[in-house]
Amino acid sequence: MRKVSHSISFITSLLLSNAVFAGGFQLYELGTPIMGTAAVGQAAVANDASTSYFNPAGMTQLHDSEFMLGTVILLPDTHFSIGNSNTIHGDNGNQAGTLTPGVGSYFVYSFSPRLKFGISLTSPYGGDLSYTDGWVGRYQVQQTQFYALDLNPVAAYQINDWLSLGIGATLEYANLSETLALPLVLEPLIDGQATIKVHNYAPGYNVGVMFTPTKCTNIGIAYRSRVIHHLSGDTTFLRIADMPGTTTKLIMPQNVILSLSQLISNKFNLLAELGWSNWSSMKSSVVVIDGYSVTTDLDWKNTYRAGLGLQYHATSQLLLQAGVSWDSSPTDAVRRTADLPVDRQVRAGLGVIYNALSAVDLGFSYEYINFGSAPIDSTSTRIGTFQGSYGRNYANAFQMSINAIV
Repeated sequence: MRKVSHSISFITSLLLSNAVFAGGFQLYELGTPIMGTAAVGQAAVANDASTSYFNPAGMTQLHDSEFMLGTVILLPDTHFSIGNSNTIHGDNGNQAGTLTPGVGSYFVYSFSPRLKFGISLTSPYGGDLSYTDGWVGRYQVQQTQFYALDLNPVAAYQINDWLSLGIGATLEYANLSETLALPLVLEPLIDGQATIKVHNYAPGYNVGVMFTPTKCTNIGIAYRSRVIHHLSGDTTFLRIADMPGTTTKLIMPQNVILSLSQLISNKFNLLAELGWSNWSSMKSSVVVIDGYSVTTDLDWKNTYRAGLGLQYHATSQLLLQAGVSWDSSPTDAVRRTADLPVDRQVRAGLGVIYNALSAVDLGFSYEYINFGSAPIDSTSTRIGTFQGSYGRNYANAFQMSINAIV
């Protein structure tokens, strides 16, 4: 292992005393029309090729081979409000949210009426924030970008008229880049700075079940395994040439979604959903920089999801959608960090699916996402108390997709 100088060792210890990498929050905004229902019904609605990702068992309800290409744009508004107990000098970070584009692609191959194969490329986790360098939370984060890319081949088989099973393998790429300030004890009026860049590939799997007890009812269950990332890369320091090796660990949690799609008339389709994510697997954050390591307790909690949605068949070519959903918070004010300012999440969506041609559907959706006030109350003996909440913490999301029979 390459030895670093005494000064680098000292700066590294300062960095490790503040560095906690929470990663990115789970995204349902994957460029698909299900955004129009606030992602409610994702495991039970099997109308297009995106079911290859959300619930592979749903592929058996597609009669032909289909391909979908979807795009999404997230416009976040993230403003921190400094609390009365904050003791760190600085500003509020201004607008930390940045425009974030996304794309998803999905393909289903109909091998036979009962046997289907599929593949998808999505980005199910992400986060992109940019605070001012001198803001009060700079010792936790100044800029951060995290994203995961999932390549997910799947297969499904229809056992009988009311039961289908699906299974898939996932190869997930995770990339984290984060910059934060360093408090320099010998020069308290000047901050140092460090940038950590790490990445990794890791495997996982998913399983889906689709029950169709009647022609009007779909019940879907979709399970995804956890994915454990041992990310590695390096750290760069401001005005210092050394780039010590860096490792950390992130766990993308296992989760289960239970969805219902119930046709209640020839015009209306009711959607409902419950979900669970095993975020308690993120018990701690371990960061190692050239042999120097620190473990920070996270003690995250499992999260729960609930939602209702409605689809209205306005005409034979036009489907209108709406929905609301709620996801609980994985953490609290003491353990929450500014690189992931997510509290409970509330989503409200509207959308349309238009059958432009006999073999082509166009999807357009809008979704409002409220991430809550996300209070932070973090005290360090070295730097003081970082305290406050987010006065504005939401995003507007816009989706467009094309699904075609091929």
